Amino acid sequence: MEQRTVVRCAEGHVFSTAAFPMQHLQEGRLGPGRLLRCPRCGRLRSSVPADVSELSADELARGLRLVAAESLA
Repeated sequence: MEQRTVVRCAEGHVFSTAAFPMQHLQEGRLGPGRLLRCPRCGRLRSSVPADVSELSADELARGLRLVAAESLA
């Protein structure tokens, strides 16, 4: 089974993604956020890994059901 990461977009929507690449630009990181298409609103949003300890069981289950499209990177 593939591993998925639960993320939160800039609008606060929680969903999961199969790939959450950590991209680098020479020596410095580009940051923790990635540009993903949010399955809730359908827009490209900056998304960061969600703190699963702060999510309720319902939010976590809903986030795992909603899956983002493939990464643009």
